[in-house]
Amino acid sequence: MRLNRLRWQLTLSHFVAIVVTLVSMVAAAVAIATVWSGYESGSARQPSQGALAIARSVDGMVGGGSDPADVDAVLRAIVEGRLRLLGAPGFYAPAWARWADTAGPSLGQLAYVVVVRADGSVLASSDPTGAAFAPPERAEWAPIVAAALARSTDPQQLSHERSGAGPAALGAAPIAGPNGVPVAAVVVAEAARPPPAEGGGILRGLAFFGVASFVVLSVSAVFALASAGVVAYWLSRRLVRRLERLGETVEALAAGDLGRRAEPGPADEVGDLARRVNEMADRLVATIAEVEARTAQAEGLLRSRRELVANVSHELRTPIATVRGYLESTLAHDDAAAHPRAGTRLRADLETIEHEVTRLQRLIDDLFTLSRAEVGRLELRLQPVDVGDVVRRLVGTVAPLAWQSRRVEVLAEIAERPPPARADRERLEQVVGNLLANAVRHTPPGGLVAVVVDADKEGVRVEVRDTGEGIAHDDLPRVFERFYRGSNGDRADGAGLGLALAKELVEAMDGSIEAASVPGEGSVFTVHLPVGTETKPRQP
Repeated sequence: MRLNRLRWQLTLSHFVAIVVTLVSMVAAAVAIATVWSGYESGSARQPSQGALAIARSVDGMVGGGSDPADVDAVLRAIVEGRLRLLGAPGFYAPAWARWADTAGPSLGQLAYVVVVRADGSVLASSDPTGAAFAPPERAEWAPIVAAALARSTDPQQLSHERSGAGPAALGAAPIAGPNGVPVAAVVVAEAARPPPAEGGGILRGLAFFGVASFVVLSVSAVFALASAGVVAYWLSRRLVRRLERLGETVEALAAGDLGRRAEPGPADEVGDLARRVNEMADRLVATIAEVEARTAQAEGLLRSRRELVANVSHELRTPIATVRGYLESTLAHDDAAAHPRAGTRLRADLETIEHEVTRLQRLIDDLFTLSRAEVGRLELRLQPVDVGDVVRRLVGTVAPLAWQSRRVEVLAEIAERPPPARADRERLEQVVGNLLANAVRHTPPGGLVAVVVDADKEGVRVEVRDTGEGIAHDDLPRVFERFYRGSNGDRADGAGLGLALAKELVEAMDGSIEAASVPGEGSVFTVHLPVGTETKPRQP
C-alpha cells in the first residue's frame, strides 16, 4: 500500500508537539524538585543565613559607631521576637505564610546573637551581660568568625553543628565597614534546629504541588506553542510553495504553454497530483497532435475534392459547349429537304435538348466558379463600382422578360447618389442577377420584385424584395447551403447552387449576405458591400 506521506507528516507534527510538551513537563518537574530538595538541604537551612540577615540589619549601627548598649538592645529584641527583620519570613510574613519558615533564614529558635570584632572581642550581644558575654562554647566561634571575616561564601564554613549541652548550631556572617572591608562578624546560636510545624509537611507539599504545577504548565505551554508553531510553519510553508508552483503550471497549461511541466517532488499526495497534471498535459499534447494531423489530412482530402470538382467542371464545359453549338446550328438550318423525316416533333425534341443543355451548362459554370472560389483560384478585381448603374442595367434586361413570361413586374429603387461599392463588377452582376432570377422564379403572376440600392453604416446595401411564396422558417437558415432545395422540394426547379455561389462571391468581396422571409408574403435578400476606395486585383 502506498504511504501517504503528507498525511503522516501532519499527524507526526502533532505527536512531536505532544512529546515536546511531555518532555518539557517532566524536565520542569525534575528541575523544581531538584531546586526544592537542594534548598531544603542547602544553605537556606544553615544558621549562617540567619546570621547574614541579622548582619545586614545591624551593619549600619556597628559600622556607624553606635553605642554598644543600643546594639545589645536590638540583638535582644531580635532573639526575644520583638523585632522583625526584612529577609526573615518567619518574622514578617503574614499568618497564612508563616509555615514557610524554611523559605528564608531560620530565626525561630535563637539562643543568643553576638557581634564579634576582628580581634575576637565581643562588641555586643543579646545576653544581659552585653560585651562581657562569654558562653562555654566561645572557643568554637573562632573558625566561623574567621571564615566570615575572610568573606567566605560557603555555608559549610560559616556554620557549625554542635552536640551535647548548649546551642545546637552556630553560624556567622560578616559586617562590612564604610570601605567595604569586614570589621566584625555576627555569630548566631540556635538553641535547637527548628522542627516543622504541625501540619507543615502537608502544607508545604500542597504549596510545592501548586507552585510546581503552575511552573510546569507554563513552561510546557511555551514549549508546546513553540514546537507546534515551528513544525506547522515548516510543513505549511513547504506545502504552500509546492501548491503555488503547481498552480502556476496549471495556469501556464491553460494559457497554451503545453511544454510546461510540474515538479513532482516527494512521493506524497501533492507529488501524485503533480504527476497526474504532467500525465494530463502529455495526453493533451498527444491528443492535440493527433487532432491536428487528422485535421490536416481532412483539409487535404477536402482540397483534393474541391480541385477535382473544379477540374471536372472545367473539362465538362468544352463538350457541353460543343453539343450546344451543334444543336443551335441544327435548329437554325432545319428544313424538310435536309431532314426528310424531320417535322414538328423533331424540332420540339431538339428545343428540349437545347434547354436542358443550357441548364446543364449554367450548372457547370456555377459549380466551376464555386469550386475555384473554394480552392482560392478565383481572381477578383476589386474597384469602386456604381452599384446603381449595375442594378439599372440588370433590371432593364430582366423586367421585359419577367413581365412577358411570368407577368411579374420588376422595379429598381435607387437612392440619390449612393456611394460606390468596393467590388468586382462582373461578379456583382452575377450575384444580383442570380438573386433577381430567383425572386422572379418564385413570385406568382401579378407579383412585384424590387431591387433597392442605398447607403448604410457598413457601406452600400442592395436589397432584392419579392412578393412571392416566401421561405419556410425551418428552411431559412439553410438557404445558402449548396444543393439545398427546401425541405419539401418546393425549390426543385433549381440546382441549389445559386445562393451558395452568391454567398461565396459576396464574402470574397469582403461583404455579407443575409435572408429574411415571411411564408406567403415574400422574401428579402440583403447584400452589404464596403465602400470602394481603391482598385486592386485580388485572389481570396
